[in-house]
Amino acid sequence: MTKDLDSPPGQPDPSNKTVTSEEAWIVGSNPEQAIRIRSLSVYLSNGGALTDVRLVEGEDERWTMFVRLINRPGEYRLNLFKSDQPKTYRDVDLAIATVRDDFGYYGSITLATEQRPQVRKAQAGPIADSDED
Repeated sequence: MTKDLDSPPGQPDPSNKTVTSEEAWIVGSNPEQAIRIRSLSVYLSNGGALTDVRLVEGEDERWTMFVRLINRPGEYRLNLFKSDQPKTYRDVDLAIATVRDDFGYYGSITLATEQRPQVRKAQAGPIADSDED
């Protein structure tokens, strides 16, 4: 299911067919909502803004970006240009550079991980205490 982004304040109404403008689409999927890179770029160039960015490191050690838009409720996962697959980054530095340079967002960025430390199995045998000789 796709839905049209509302125009930021002061921008033309996308439902008005007399005004020629590029439309930005948000692809909704339950439970996550997503926005494609191109749609986000169009939204930002039309005066929209980001209010929050979250980068999540998956178990595959790749970073996925989630954004909040100034005039839309909820959080949107950033998807590839022509796909419903998430845009992922191997390097968190590159993801942060994209947020700063490409999207012009200089607010706080939340980093999270889905990775968990591996639990080591206890070894059999006495525990050596290095303080006692």
